[in-house]
Amino acid sequence: MTKAFVFISYSREDRAFVNRLSEDLRRGGVTTWQDTKEIAAGEDWRLAIGGSLRRASALLYVASARSVNSQWMSRELEAVFSRGARIVPVVADDQGEQGLPQFLRTFQWVDFRHGYEAALAQLLTALQPLRTERPVEPRTEQAKGYVFLSYAEEDASFVDDLKEFLKHRDYGYWDYRENDRDYHADLYLHADLYLELESVIQEAAAVLSFLSADWKRSRTAVKEYYFSLDPLSGNGNDR
Repeated sequence: MTKAFVFISYSREDRAFVNRLSEDLRRGGVTTWQDTKEIAAGEDWRLAIGGSLRRASALLYVASARSVNSQWMSRELEAVFSRGARIVPVVADDQGEQGLPQFLRTFQWVDFRHGYEAALAQLLTALQPLRTERPVEPRTEQAKGYVFLSYAEEDASFVDDLKEFLKHRDYGYWDYRENDRDYHADLYLHADLYLELESVIQEAAAVLSFLSADWKRSRTAVKEYYFSLDPLSGNGNDR
């Protein structure tokens, strides 16, 4: 995508609201970037998102009860803020306003709590510099979401074969080996890495844990497994 576009940062539990918002913005002439509609099946989710964050003209931060504890969204916000791109907070509910990061409270936000159409009109006005004269073609989903792959390093060759299986079934994936942060090596040296990893698990459509003799010796893979079993993680039934 080479033209100006708006990256939408959101919790997957707000997907219905974001799908509607994205399509309405496109009808209003704003090109949006939404993970499930821009990332093709089989792509590494994190790498694709990272590239889009570097190119985005602006970021919509959808603040809700679900986004408050999202480390994933915090990193997306940080990536765009650090390079000076525009950020527009979108408040979806009372908990979203209460949980807004402190520095975002100085930004003019768009409040969707008291009427969708009026808030949409305000948002389109705020994004006027990025609008085209004609509606932007609607996007269909390219992938069903990403699958978090949890495994011991010794099982990597098996996981590589599985990626092809996921690709043909319209799933993206998250594989720690394809990231610039060494999660398995540094996890116990940096507490923030594990919080980030938990957020990645929470946002996944499913968690695939590969149990093996080597898995039993991997402290990281075992912790990922037990976190995915926790109902509070959001993936208790999708593993």
